[in-house]
Amino acid sequence: MKNNKWLIGGLLFALLILLFLYMAGVFTPKLPTELQSVQRNVMTLETVTLEAVELPAVREFAGRVVANQRASIGARLTATVAEVLVDVGDEVKQGDVLLRLESDDLDARVQQTEQALSSAQARLNIARKEYARMKELFNKKLIPVSQYDQADSALKSAYADFNQQKAAVVEAETTFGFSVITAPFDGVITQKPVNQGDIATAGMLLLSMYNPESLLIEVNVSESVLPKIALGEMLSVTLPSYKIALLTQINEITPAADSGSRSYLIRLGFKTDKTLYPGSYAKVMVETDTDKVLKVPVEAIYQVGQLDYVRIIKEGKLQTRLIQVGEDYRVRKGLVEGDVVVLNPGEI
Repeated sequence: MKNNKWLIGGLLFALLILLFLYMAGVFTPKLPTELQSVQRNVMTLETVTLEAVELPAVREFAGRVVANQRASIGARLTATVAEVLVDVGDEVKQGDVLLRLESDDLDARVQQTEQALSSAQARLNIARKEYARMKELFNKKLIPVSQYDQADSALKSAYADFNQQKAAVVEAETTFGFSVITAPFDGVITQKPVNQGDIATAGMLLLSMYNPESLLIEVNVSESVLPKIALGEMLSVTLPSYKIALLTQINEITPAADSGSRSYLIRLGFKTDKTLYPGSYAKVMVETDTDKVLKVPVEAIYQVGQLDYVRIIKEGKLQTRLIQVGEDYRVRKGLVEGDVVVLNPGEI
């Protein structure tokens, strides 16, 4: 019985080894990385002879989508949050009320200062009349100069008190206005860290928003690239997350380099019907000097797993060759100028 268990265990282990070797492709004929000759009548195949061409060398830089018009709205006084009228993602118009703070005390303060201003206005009116009467009597030499000076001082004091109370009203009304938070421009709410009942303190963030019509792309480019770009120039940009390509225009080039990276910030304007969001990753392509490159037609490439292969004709024979290609199917390794590649090799 014990021997049977060992036998069964050994068979299972052997089967697992065979399965692993099969999945690894040991029993499948491999395509060599070296040249492999294939007997075939090459005269009937559609081919292309590779020629090097002058193409602009392209540098790629990582950028991001940002909103040129954005706002972080903070509290300008300490008060309880009475009402929050928006949520993250809401679209708002300029002047819309977004949030209210408790304002009962502020309203009472406005009323008190307005009453004090009314009293100061009444005292000023009386002082004016008294001064006018004293001035007339003084001109007729019916009162001494001291009595006239007293009326003049009373008028000046009344003016000072009136101006002080008027400033108090303006201050109270301004503070009351801080309790009502409105949208500074058309946009979308991105942050709402407070809720009804929270205590807002001066300087505390209440809401954040941005204008989706003001989106642009920011990217830092190296110092060596800067002489090759100019304001108004068009640059190609891809947004991998959205699977779209854009043609953008250089709207701004920061004249000072970042001291750490020695790079320069540029801002790119664009137009698109797609809904984009700030913070999205962007690939910015900058054309520099021209370079002689070899490109292989995409129709000539076929894949085995993750590897790229082509079939070429050399000395009248069909051969298989492993290649490496980069952007726009530029040949990095495996082919040279003058090689004759077969189109649609998968049909062979």
